[in-house]
Amino acid sequence: MSSRIYSLDYLNSISGGDAGFISDMVSTFIENTPEELSQIRTFVDSGNWPKAGAAAHRFSSSLLFLGLDALKQLSTEIEDSSLQGVNLVKIPELLAQLENGCNQAITELKADFNV
Repeated sequence: MSSRIYSLDYLNSISGGDAGFISDMVSTFIENTPEELSQIRTFVDSGNWPKAGAAAHRFSSSLLFLGLDALKQLSTEIEDSSLQGVNLVKIPELLAQLENGCNQAITELKADFNV
């Protein structure tokens, strides 16, 4: 499992290794991520940058829980660019990378947690 995109180190740390808690957090990520990404995508596609930035900000904490640091960086870049109104043309590609990474994480988590 060491070659996984995600890491359970943070969840283990805050839960004292509570397998039930970790499983619940993983399930929540698997269930909520597609909708959260869809919401960000809708705001980006419609050019609603303030809402895109706010949605990316809310999503970032989910990425931290699972040690998805590179994806968190993408989310933060989307947030910052959206809220500052800079590099807006780069946001769709950043979002595509975020979506691909999250899909990979979900696939790995489903396989590892038999969900």
